[in-house]
Amino acid sequence: MNKKQYLDKRKALMNEAQKLIDAGKAKEAEEKMQEIKDLDDQWDAIAQAEANFRALNKEPKALNPNQIQDKIADTSEFTKDTPVAKVWASEEYKNAWAKNMMGLKLNEKETEAYSLVNEAFTHTTGNTSIVVPKTVSNGIWEMVGELYPYFNDVLKTYVNGVLSMIQEDTSSDAKWYDEDTETEDGKETFKEFILNGCELARNIKVSWKLLKEMSIEDFIRYIQRKMAKKMGGGAGYGVTHGAGPKANSGKPEPTGVVTALEAEVGTPQVITYTHGGDPTYKDMLKLRSLVKSGYSAGLAVYANTNTIWNKIANIVDGNKRPIFVADPSAGGAHRVLGMLIKEDDSMKDGEILASNAKYGYQLNINKEMSMIPEDHVTERKTYYCGYAIMDGNVITTKAHALLKEAEA
Repeated sequence: MNKKQYLDKRKALMNEAQKLIDAGKAKEAEEKMQEIKDLDDQWDAIAQAEANFRALNKEPKALNPNQIQDKIADTSEFTKDTPVAKVWASEEYKNAWAKNMMGLKLNEKETEAYSLVNEAFTHTTGNTSIVVPKTVSNGIWEMVGELYPYFNDVLKTYVNGVLSMIQEDTSSDAKWYDEDTETEDGKETFKEFILNGCELARNIKVSWKLLKEMSIEDFIRYIQRKMAKKMGGGAGYGVTHGAGPKANSGKPEPTGVVTALEAEVGTPQVITYTHGGDPTYKDMLKLRSLVKSGYSAGLAVYANTNTIWNKIANIVDGNKRPIFVADPSAGGAHRVLGMLIKEDDSMKDGEILASNAKYGYQLNINKEMSMIPEDHVTERKTYYCGYAIMDGNVITTKAHALLKEAEA
């Protein structure tokens, strides 16, 4: 199968899936989408095999850095007074980072950019981790957001070190008074939560022969795609099901929104449907009613693929009409009770989360993503360890509600 055949077949399958969705055949549509995923995996394997074959079929030789065309858009000189953010986002630093990762020689301008950024971010020349360029890092997190939309939607801050935040515990509304009536004390109670930072790290490996075949741009795209899948799984899990600072593993994790809702006294924001059964229209109405009205704008439903197509898509109202409807204005996405449905693989089977992620959850990126290369001579491979520090917690539980299957 060549690339054209792959693209033609994928397009045909996509059209078939859309027709099944339009016809309300959820199960058949899910099966068709699985065919698309299988086709994508097959093509990835073919592309990888072709690259490996080209490498094997070619006489190994040292790569001459002088043959690589430097892609430098900004020719201005970098000095110690140049803002680090400007250098971090520059083409010079992106090239410098990629060449360093690939074991290639840096030119003078790239060396300047490399030193300025890493000394500023690490504050020590003894630290061997290398800060990922802003454009590359943004690309990785964007891919993570596509795979795990809840991670993409939460409020993010970028404060180095420990961050103290105020978390709403309970609240009361303001009241109207006449001139002679004394104002009551409010019943708002707040508590502080500390985002210390949890370490997230994942390895990817690249064979030396494949590495020699790659251009700088190919290498960057490869790293972005692989690291998004590796880091994304941990990051997506962290904001939904992270166990918090006292995780059983002994390694601190962000406090996921589901974890926080289930830990709340009396679990007022959690409801269940019959074990072994399916959620009903009334269950969905109750779920929606649990989210405080001030969080309606931006409210969305998050669930995994299996739950969306085998649970939510089958719910009907009192007149037997599906409440799972397509929204043409949202690129073919679906809504339920007005809430946009987002497929998030970090959610467990049977879980349906209604959440205003932007105003109900905060994630602090304590340390920008960095990467450490490590050569393994006996394997003839280079391992790249992606590393970031982040921590998160709910701002208020009233911005969320969880519907899940009851335990047996």
